[in-house]
Amino acid sequence: MDYSARYLREFLPPGEPPAGAVPPEVAEEVLAWSGPSGAGDTDDAARATRWTYALFQEIALSQIHLSAVDDWLAGLGVTAPGAPLTIGLYDPDTERPGFGLCLRLQSSELPDFRVVSRVTFLRLGVNLPLALRQTAMEDHAPPHPQGATSACWAHCANTGLWGVLTAGHAIGGARPGRAVPLAGGGPGRLVRSFHPPIDAAFVRTNAPTIPPPPLPIRRFPAAGQAVTIEAQSGAQSRTVIEAMDALGIVNTRSFAVLMFTDKPCAAGDSGALVRAGGGEAVGLYLGSALSPRTPHQAAGRVLNFEQATLALDITPHL
Repeated sequence: MDYSARYLREFLPPGEPPAGAVPPEVAEEVLAWSGPSGAGDTDDAARATRWTYALFQEIALSQIHLSAVDDWLAGLGVTAPGAPLTIGLYDPDTERPGFGLCLRLQSSELPDFRVVSRVTFLRLGVNLPLALRQTAMEDHAPPHPQGATSACWAHCANTGLWGVLTAGHAIGGARPGRAVPLAGGGPGRLVRSFHPPIDAAFVRTNAPTIPPPPLPIRRFPAAGQAVTIEAQSGAQSRTVIEAMDALGIVNTRSFAVLMFTDKPCAAGDSGALVRAGGGEAVGLYLGSALSPRTPHQAAGRVLNFEQATLALDITPHL
């Protein structure tokens, strides 16, 4: 799978989005981590991020035109909040080369991947493909939470409790107060979990001896951004290839805002911290996403980190 900066550069819309098209909060964050132009691969990732959220903003405003809309396609709710719509790169080896929109759907008798329409962004002057991709999800946690991974320390401002942030599916239940065995020995206690659909949990533990500093968050992931997954076996370098819309909708517990990386990690890495190139938290690793017919072509599945903290009402520390 080629998800290189060169590949991203080849298929991104040319140039920059029109003036005023990038949401101000996105432009501000990108400038903070990308710095001045001329930084090579960082420039491509920054441009991809600006395009991604300019596109998502136009979708939210219905400033788009689908080239062909059958009843079944319209029923998928492409523009509805929480639709499993991503913007990013297609796999050039098993799908087709390109940058566009994608809806991840369950397995069926139809082809694993197919472009079903083209989307014209009326005010941005670009036309992109819309594809459907069959996807099966796999959680990367063993039956016992001891094998899961904690992303970071977490502090609840309302109760003063300290604990850790991890994946909700790794805990095995959502009842507050239930014991959660810890890998280092002794029980933790589940404070909050919103799995499903928000696959994140706050587990109470002993407080750290010295309160650690707050963990900064990168709010707007997009294709081309380099990330590091703090897996149990060590830091794993990955690249974001697709992301759902994180613009103004992450403060919800109704649906998960996901992103996908070029490769997954291993069983037991659920709950691992996903960090951006500048060290900011960008996601919570959950598992893999794979084609039912070609499971060897798996991607990594990651929950938006800001959404996890807002859903659990915690402040992250590291």
